[in-house]
Amino acid sequence: MIQRIQTLYLLMLVASLVAAIFMPWGNFFTADAVYSYEAFAVKSTVGQADSIAFWALGVILAVCALSAFVSIFYFKQRLTQVRFCIFNLIALIGFYIVFVIALFITKAQLQASFGLNFGFALPLVGMILDFLAMNAILKDEKKVRAYQRIR
Repeated sequence: MIQRIQTLYLLMLVASLVAAIFMPWGNFFTADAVYSYEAFAVKSTVGQADSIAFWALGVILAVCALSAFVSIFYFKQRLTQVRFCIFNLIALIGFYIVFVIALFITKAQLQASFGLNFGFALPLVGMILDFLAMNAILKDEKKVRAYQRIR
């Protein structure tokens, strides 16, 4: 199981999504405060202590990380693994759509400027790793079908 390259891709995908949950994605800058945009809330880091709860993005990342981790153990059912990968790709695209919508809503609500952090790129890295894993799984399935034809 671990010697397959797609397993390594999926493990790196899980690691990048878990890291994205715990890292800030960006900062909102207002005249009197700095807010950190994180997975489950927009929290004030400088100035008055308040936060805006927004849990949808964190839940999407947690579900994607969990489904990628579960798909590692479906190594004998390659087509099921491909379905998990497709689900993750669609969910991560949805993550970025929800991220942009929440960004504009929060930016208008706080009347602030926005700057990105490294955590914003981790789900994108996860999408690339998911795509690589899916291609490796499909290549593996193609080899297995070719071997079955030879028998």
